[in-house]
Amino acid sequence: MPKETAQPPRKAIAQRIHEAYPTLTGGERKVADTILVAPSELAVCNAFELAARAEVSNATVTRFFRRLGYESFDAARQDARRLRETGSPLFAGRPAGVRGDPVSQFLAEETRVLEATLSRVNPLTIREIAGAVTKATRIRTLGYRNSAFLAQYLAAQLAQMRPGVAPLLLPGQTESEGIAMLGPDDLAIVVGLRRRTAGFTRVVEAIAARGTPVLLIADGTIRGAPAHATWTLDCVVETPHFADSYVGTMALLRLLYIEVKREMDKAGLRHLQDIEDLRDRLGELE
Repeated sequence: MPKETAQPPRKAIAQRIHEAYPTLTGGERKVADTILVAPSELAVCNAFELAARAEVSNATVTRFFRRLGYESFDAARQDARRLRETGSPLFAGRPAGVRGDPVSQFLAEETRVLEATLSRVNPLTIREIAGAVTKATRIRTLGYRNSAFLAQYLAAQLAQMRPGVAPLLLPGQTESEGIAMLGPDDLAIVVGLRRRTAGFTRVVEAIAARGTPVLLIADGTIRGAPAHATWTLDCVVETPHFADSYVGTMALLRLLYIEVKREMDKAGLRHLQDIEDLRDRLGELE
C-alpha cells in the first residue's frame, strides 16, 4: 500500500488573520480587529453577534471567513472551539460583559474545580496507588511545561517519606536516558495536563513498554496515553479565565501523599526522622 503523505498542520485562526490582514477591505479589518481583541469570544458568539460588534454587515462577516479559507462562519467557530478545548490561552476566557466581585467569582470557580476533581477520585484506587508507591524500588516523576512543577512537587513530598524518589529527567538528559533506567519493579508518575508537548503519548508508551507501572495524572482532554497507564487520575483544570487552574490537581497530589504516609506508617516516619536529624546537624532550616 502507498504511504500516506503527512498533512501539514492547520493554521490557527489568529495566524490566518495576520497573514491576510494587508489584503482585507476596511469592513473585513473591523471583523479581524474585533476577533483579535477577544479571540475567546469567537467560540461562543454567532455570526450576527460578531457583525454587530464589528459594526459591519453579515455579508462582510461571511466574506471575511471565506477569505481566511473557511467554508463558513460555523467552520471557523468550530476551529475556535477546538482550540478552546485544548486549553489555548487565546481561545479560553470569560466572555466580555461579565461583571461582578472578582474575588467572589474567583473563589467560586476555584471551589468548583477543587470539588469536581476530588469527586472523581475512587478511594480504593488511591489506596492501591499508595501501596504501589510504598513497594516500588524506585519512583521517577515526569512532567513538561506547567506540569513540570506539579511533578517536582510530588517528588519532593514523596522523597520525605521514602528513598529512591527523583525526577525522571536530570538536567541535560534526554527522555531515552531517563527511561532506560526503569524496570518492572519501579513506578513512573507522569503529570500531563493540557497543553501537552508533541510526543507525550510516545514517552508514556515507551515507559510502559519496559514493564514499568505508570500513574498518569491528566485532564479530560488526554487521548491515547491512558491506554499505556496502569492508573489514570482525571483532573479538572478549565475555568472561565484564560489560564487553567491547578488547585484541584494540587489537592489530588496532596491527598496521594497523605495516603502514602498512612500506608508507609513507621517506615515512613523513620525516614522522615532521619531527614530531620540531618537537617538539625547541618543547620539547614531556621
